[in-house]
Amino acid sequence: MCRSSRPVLADRPGTGAATRRGGHAINAPHDTRQPADAPAARTRSGPRRSEAARVAVLRAADDLLMDVGFHAMTVSAIAERAGVAKQTIYRWWRSKVAILLDVLEEDLHDKASWPDLPDSAQAALEQHVTHLSRVFTQSPTGHVLFVLIGHALHDPTTAAVLRDQVLDRQRQYDRAHVRQTLASLRRATVSRTEADQLLDLLVGPAFHRAFTTGQPLDPRFVERLTATVLARRREVPSAAPSL
Repeated sequence: MCRSSRPVLADRPGTGAATRRGGHAINAPHDTRQPADAPAARTRSGPRRSEAARVAVLRAADDLLMDVGFHAMTVSAIAERAGVAKQTIYRWWRSKVAILLDVLEEDLHDKASWPDLPDSAQAALEQHVTHLSRVFTQSPTGHVLFVLIGHALHDPTTAAVLRDQVLDRQRQYDRAHVRQTLASLRRATVSRTEADQLLDLLVGPAFHRAFTTGQPLDPRFVERLTATVLARRREVPSAAPSL
């Protein structure tokens, strides 16, 4: 999504907002008495939303989260900053958590994470890990992600939506890039299981460093990490069939 003054994570090619959101948009009708931190729902009903208003709401929620924090951010404040009626927001989203899930889903679709024409498998993976490490620690997107993870720890419904309807789509996208990159450079088929294992081994350290120190991985660590993971995968080929 577009931000007024913060770094923008570019949209994935060929996946404009209307296309990539599809059935994942948060459009549940809502009683205005619903608590602001109610569990998120991802069902669609009611009148078609205005695209300009949708973007304004997402931008307002994103900016307010950075300005005042999650607990101080309210649906009323989002509506005021976005210039829409509070009742309009509740026709489209159940809560501020549901809005932030939309913010995260839109921001994660980022073409900068993977090179178009990698020189090598290691170079492609290094770019991916470096980019994610910076997103986790230096971007509003990372802030939204960690806020939602914290909320999901206390709300199973939000946890399920975050995992199954937001992060899983990103996982599919990254898995496809791993398989495509390794297959083109190795001239061999890479199984889904092997791609998932590579992603876990590479992204885990970036997430751990961000969570424990708030700092991104340094380039030397990324280089050693990707080289070690690739070497290990060559020594122990995946036993799973190619899918």
